Amino acid sequence: MSGKHDHKPFEGHMHDFEAHIRAVEEDLEYYRAKRFEPRIFYLIRRGVVTFYDLLKARVALKRSDQFFKLKKPQGKNIEARVRYLEEWLDEYVKGIALVSARAVEAMDMVTEDNRKERGDYDDFFKFQKKQHHGTLEERMANLEQDLRDYQELLEVFVQALIKRGWSTREELKQRWKALHEEREWAGGIIVAKAWMDSEFKEALLTTGREALREMGVHQGKVGKLVVVENTDKVHNLVVCTLCSCYPYDILGDTPWWYKHESYRTKIVQNPRACAQEMFQLEIPAGKQVRVYDSTSDVRYFVLPQRPAGTEGMSEEELAKLVTADSLIGAGYALEPDQLNEVERTGAAPEIPRVRPD
Repeated sequence: MSGKHDHKPFEGHMHDFEAHIRAVEEDLEYYRAKRFEPRIFYLIRRGVVTFYDLLKARVALKRSDQFFKLKKPQGKNIEARVRYLEEWLDEYVKGIALVSARAVEAMDMVTEDNRKERGDYDDFFKFQKKQHHGTLEERMANLEQDLRDYQELLEVFVQALIKRGWSTREELKQRWKALHEEREWAGGIIVAKAWMDSEFKEALLTTGREALREMGVHQGKVGKLVVVENTDKVHNLVVCTLCSCYPYDILGDTPWWYKHESYRTKIVQNPRACAQEMFQLEIPAGKQVRVYDSTSDVRYFVLPQRPAGTEGMSEEELAKLVTADSLIGAGYALEPDQLNEVERTGAAPEIPRVRPD
């Protein structure tokens, strides 16, 4: 298909409510059964907290003392309710991160401990995930109740840790604030792992969010995540023609040009010319170009090709080669020489952008 490009059908705002609700259900059970509750049992076995500590903390808990607070949902239409559930889930995941080993002195739990505790190697110890049935309305109501219950257990656990002296309210407040301010950019780590691990790469390209969830990357408010691979035959580009839908937790802050009408229009009309004009990106004439439109229902990111001469590099070193541009398709991953120049000068290579009038 030399000189031609494909364009995937464009969509508007949220339409696939089923995909969003299914993502919340799956993520909620994953983080409950594989991240949080195994940690509680691990610490109970070691006397860091006890069941009695949890019971006492629940009885003594006052509304004014609660650590986790979430605003009540605004609006009653289905999209507002779905967004609220996604935000609530996001807070729950951040709450689990709050009581991670990095934040609480007593938690010397390593990855292998968590795998054993959650039953990865013995079905007898496996935490069962809840099954979800019923209409969409019934499932949303069930999720609201589950989130209340799960967050209450998280709240009680935090209060028990404070009571036992393993952390202080002030320390946790500082960490909680940081969790809402920092936006860790996971794209480089994801790509480097895919370059090094063929099984993970296959899972990433076929399951998207599930593969990232297993490596500890939460995708935020995304119904479906699709990863497309750049190859010798195909170059992929991502756009949001409607606004600026974008997987922030993976790609970091949105580049200014991604939001600009010029990019959103030209990349669809003539992607090869737009890539050359805006990014000085030469896409070979014999290579097929595909443009994917991110929406409220489906987000995309690009798995760039691994640069030549990187065979002996570690995952940490490879991750430094990945740029936000390369994850959108507006650039290639850095060559090792380019990385050396970046590290020597302390500044990323400037790629001219044609800023429209």
